[in-house]
Amino acid sequence: MASDELDDDQKKGLFSKVTEPFHTVPCTRTAYLHGFASGLLSGVSTFLFTSNVRKASNLGVVTFALIMPGSFFYCRWKNFKKELEKQRSTPATIAPWRPDDESSDVTNAEMKET
Repeated sequence: MASDELDDDQKKGLFSKVTEPFHTVPCTRTAYLHGFASGLLSGVSTFLFTSNVRKASNLGVVTFALIMPGSFFYCRWKNFKKELEKQRSTPATIAPWRPDDESSDVTNAEMKET
């Protein structure tokens, strides 16, 4: 059994170990995609308008560095609000009254008489 677990860990390549947070932490993949796309778009558009490679690459990196964490925290906040709303909307469960209960004041015989 223990050797099977070690084999699974050994079978994982470097790429799998590096990309594991993208699959386990919610919103990580989406945040990186938003950051990458916005950084690329801002860098390319800045280069097209200014023809300055250094300014365009700096702006692309800064845009990525601002959008990625912002998108991550917004997504996590949205998920938290959704879970909170789900908990609030779920009604509290009330145990049904059973006349067979020993703790009930009314017995079965009294129920049949009425």
